[in-house]
Amino acid sequence: MLAKSVSVKPTLDARTKLITCVVMTLFMFTFHYYSQYFLTIALTALVLALFFTKHERQLVFSHWRLLLFVPTINLLANLLFVNGKVLYSWYFLSLTDMDIKIFIRITLLLVYAFCLIVKTTPQGLALAVGKICHSVTLHRYNGAAIPLTMIIMVSFINRFKDTIIEVQASYKLRANNQGKQTWFKRLLDYTKLLQPIILISMKNANQVANALLAKGYHKGARTFNYAKINYQRRDYLAYLVLLSFMLLNWWLFQ
Repeated sequence: MLAKSVSVKPTLDARTKLITCVVMTLFMFTFHYYSQYFLTIALTALVLALFFTKHERQLVFSHWRLLLFVPTINLLANLLFVNGKVLYSWYFLSLTDMDIKIFIRITLLLVYAFCLIVKTTPQGLALAVGKICHSVTLHRYNGAAIPLTMIIMVSFINRFKDTIIEVQASYKLRANNQGKQTWFKRLLDYTKLLQPIILISMKNANQVANALLAKGYHKGARTFNYAKINYQRRDYLAYLVLLSFMLLNWWLFQ
């Protein structure tokens, strides 16, 4: 009995995704006009609409609190300083043109980071970093230390995140049974739980490390054949689109 063939949807190389996110982030630091940010946001929205499924878009924006919290905290801190042309001032607080631009940059940076996480597995991302090091060192680096370190770090982060979610669900159930609690009491309870959560996550990361060592993956091991990891036509096309966008942006707003 023949097994049914499973069609695998072609995807970009993890290096392409990582380099694109880094280049787009750095490129934003050359912007001088809001129109450049609007063009970047439009391109990002187009990519999300065309190349991300509905479920993947939901995963990206499920972190909307973090997407707003981090840039907002930075914006509030910047209100204490004058970083450029003042748009609005109130007593000792000053909202400048640069404050808004930094807010947009950080928000887009977080969006790109979550897109990368959703579209790339930890193993693929770790292997991509190893391959980049292999290429930068002119094929001298063939070790496994960098990919393995990233895999262990990601396993710690994932376990920490999953444990936090489980603890939050259990705490809400316990709080409902005990009645309404003050925010200080909730903060104190979460602080007490932080140490065991970190220990559980570290234990899980240690188990992953031991499993990798048992399979022959160690610092000096040459278990990854970086030479066989090559770009496909779609990766070159993605780089061409990225370069075209940068040239168009420069031509329109020079």
